[in-house]
Amino acid sequence: MSKRKRIIALLVGVILLAGTAGTLAWLSVTGVLVNQFGIGSVTPSVQETLNGNVKSDVKAKNTGTAPAYIRAAVDIYWQDGNGARLWEEPQADTDSQANPDYKIVWSDSLRDATGVNSASSWVKASDGFYYWTSPVAPNTETDDVLIASVTELKTTEGRNLVVDVSTQAVQSVPDDAVREAWNCTVQDGVLIPPYVNGGA
Repeated sequence: MSKRKRIIALLVGVILLAGTAGTLAWLSVTGVLVNQFGIGSVTPSVQETLNGNVKSDVKAKNTGTAPAYIRAAVDIYWQDGNGARLWEEPQADTDSQANPDYKIVWSDSLRDATGVNSASSWVKASDGFYYWTSPVAPNTETDDVLIASVTELKTTEGRNLVVDVSTQAVQSVPDDAVREAWNCTVQDGVLIPPYVNGGA
């Protein structure tokens, strides 16, 4: 091979090597960019004050990281000394009840299924749940209590009165989330529970 051909081959090799090195450097600079997206959470809890035989100021709180609709279930029953549920139902203080076991004072904002829905209120729906009708921001409570107070009026040997309040939450955005989870609708930011005023 002539000297001239060797020089040309050498130059072509150097150019190819430089091009490869440039390509490798470019690939290492642009690499794969990994984005980490935080996933919001909705976690409800019950806030209450317990003083002797009186439970009061019962609210729901969103301890998650995303705005959420909250609903609550209230179950009142007798429990024996071993923690087993008794089937006899405690009697609430009503006009027709002669010898009641407990007295419950609900929120002033609580309405039943026939009430008109508005934001920031509790609504008792026909499915047995109590719905807070506006979204609850992260780390905040409902504006109003669900139960102002529950008082055991008499003690009975061998059994205790239990007032069990449990909560559930669903993200407030998009509206489809609460419709699919709870069969509710949302109108102008106000949650309409199932079977309430023509709701779902």
